[in-house]
Amino acid sequence: MFEQGTPHKTHRGHGLIIAAALAAFTLTAVGMTAAIRSVDESAAAASAAAPAAAATSEAHAQHAAATSAAPAPANASAELDAPKNVSDAAAPAYRPAAVQVIDWDMTEKVVEIAPGKVVKVWTFDDKVPGPVVRVRVGDLVRVTIRNKTKMPHSIDFHAARIAPNRAFRDVGPGESFTFEFRATTPGVFMYHCGTAPVVHHLANGMYGMIIVEPEGGLPPVDRELALVQSEFYVSDTPGMPADDAKLMSGIPDVVAFNGYAGQYKDEPITVKKDEQIRVFLLAAGPNTWSAFHVVGTIFDRAWIDGIHPENLSVGNQTLNLSASQGAVAEFRLDEEGVYPFVTHDFTNATKGAVGLLRTEHAKGTMSH
Repeated sequence: MFEQGTPHKTHRGHGLIIAAALAAFTLTAVGMTAAIRSVDESAAAASAAAPAAAATSEAHAQHAAATSAAPAPANASAELDAPKNVSDAAAPAYRPAAVQVIDWDMTEKVVEIAPGKVVKVWTFDDKVPGPVVRVRVGDLVRVTIRNKTKMPHSIDFHAARIAPNRAFRDVGPGESFTFEFRATTPGVFMYHCGTAPVVHHLANGMYGMIIVEPEGGLPPVDRELALVQSEFYVSDTPGMPADDAKLMSGIPDVVAFNGYAGQYKDEPITVKKDEQIRVFLLAAGPNTWSAFHVVGTIFDRAWIDGIHPENLSVGNQTLNLSASQGAVAEFRLDEEGVYPFVTHDFTNATKGAVGLLRTEHAKGTMSH
């Protein structure tokens, strides 16, 4: 059984280090995207000089066709009536198995991600975010992906210790691919499409959470929730993929928990006073971070990334996660009431990264 461990020391300098690292990463990502495009254009010019170059050029052409501007949908009203991309926040239970099987189609569909904001998304298992996966240290995880779209895709599990050139390779349209890895490290990790340009595949919805429990499992609590924070860069044309110019600016139109802006504000999550609540949290990005905070309480225990005794932190008011980082927060609500949860980066909270926890016998509503 997992031992919670001793709280580690924190340092005020971490914030400056993280900020500098994020700035450097952003510049590097822009440079890498430009380099990828430059290489692809050179390969296209070389045409039949080599089969590999031709394949790369074809893949890039498919991606460009899927993400470039296009005429408005023939039935604009139907696009605007797209289903809301909402989901239950309850975390799935761990299910023991000799082999944990992940068997997903990669698809495209049109959904609403905020009132009046309709976009085309690229998905794992027809969901954005993708399904929450839950395994334990020691489990063998078998992954099969089938590409039902017209461009290459892939899947990259941050929880896997494996050669990425072998396991995280591109899967072409109409193809499938299977690989396995052994879960070795407990924590909350990201998975995502790793096909270049990665930022586009993330911005269009190809990401999700994998929870790896310690060997023997986590101590029981009364309620478990799973929240994935991500952002959307909405085209001016309804039903289209992410807008490239907005994406590269890093300024999103919508920021959401679990794929729809403010869904748990409109439909609060019902909890009980004094029960032990555990939140699994992922900042999926692709660009922004999460400053996760629950108004009216303090986190009794928290772990960022790895669930190790050495990572235990006590008394946090906010968990600061850069893009791709995961965390676990445990807390209780001492009084009957309505408790907002937000990213404390309030520009992004205003864009939809906000929800409510409402105890069973709470009276009234929030005034803000």
